Amino acid sequence: MTKQSDTEDGIDLELTAESESSERIKQVVIAGVLASLSIAIAPSASMIARVAGWGIALFDPVSLFWIAAFLIGGYRVGIISVFAGTMGLFLYDPTAIGPVFKLLATLPMILIPYYSVRKLRSVEGGAALSRPKFYSMTMILAFLVRLAIMIPANLLYWSLFIPVFEPANFVYIMTIVLSINTVQSIGDALVPYLIIHPTKIFKYFGMW
Repeated sequence: MTKQSDTEDGIDLELTAESESSERIKQVVIAGVLASLSIAIAPSASMIARVAGWGIALFDPVSLFWIAAFLIGGYRVGIISVFAGTMGLFLYDPTAIGPVFKLLATLPMILIPYYSVRKLRSVEGGAALSRPKFYSMTMILAFLVRLAIMIPANLLYWSLFIPVFEPANFVYIMTIVLSINTVQSIGDALVPYLIIHPTKIFKYFGMW
């Protein structure tokens, strides 16, 4: 009985290890696919109206794929997709300013919902974000954190070229930063959610 029990335990451990390995492979594949799609769609942003003097689009669809990766696969899939996609964006913007700012702006939209689920809805996992009220609250908090990052980042960047704290310059920069991040945050939160949850994609393919 002991030998048989040991054998069964060994088989169970092997199956568990194979299952975990298979899960990691699927996570990397999904993250890679969505990161690739984000890179492929990046040139389409050139067709969207741009802010005069800033050279950035009013709305950039790239991050939609990164947040979709997070909603489907959780923290690991989202983070891999974000960083892989950011590296790919260097092909279009070798100065790195655009990709780095995109990374800084998008990370709160993943990290805040993730930690909210982990602390408040750990039993439900990613399914907790299918609840509109809970999802909205996490994304509002993420938006506030995003602003707390992007306002200083933009002020620091523009301080290299203009006196940012002159009233006219400060108001102009704040207006643009608030406008762009508000529009982008609404899109980042709403579009992936509508694609992943009401369509039952998460129900059948969710990984966390």
